[in-house]
Amino acid sequence: MRNKQTGMTVLGMLFIGVVLVFVAFIAMKLAPAYIEYGSVRQIMSAMAQDPSVQTMTPEEIRDSFDRRADIDNVNSIAGRDLEISTDNGRTVIDADYTVKVHLLGNISALMDFKASTGG
Repeated sequence: MRNKQTGMTVLGMLFIGVVLVFVAFIAMKLAPAYIEYGSVRQIMSAMAQDPSVQTMTPEEIRDSFDRRADIDNVNSIAGRDLEISTDNGRTVIDADYTVKVHLLGNISALMDFKASTGG
C-alpha cells in the first residue's frame, strides 16, 4: 500500500516567499510615513489640551507647532501648512498633508493624512 504524499512543492514555497518579501518591503517603505503621522497626531492632541493655544496668534501657533515638530522629527509638514480657524470662540488647528514615498522604479505611493485639534 502506497501513501500519497501531500505538502508544498519547492516552487510553491518559493512563490510564497517572494510574496512575503514583497509585502515586507512595501510595509518597511510605508511605515515611516505612518509613524510620522502618529507624531503629528500627538502634537495636535498636545496643542488641543494646552490652554495657552487659545490666546495665541496664528503665527505663535505655527511657531509652537514647528518647535514640537522639531522635537518629534516631523519633516512632512510645517507650521506654515496649518489651517487655523475659530469655531465658537475656540481655536481649531487642521493639518492636511500628502506624503509621496518612492517604492521602486517608477512606482510611488501617495498618502493623504489629516489631523486636527477639533473634534
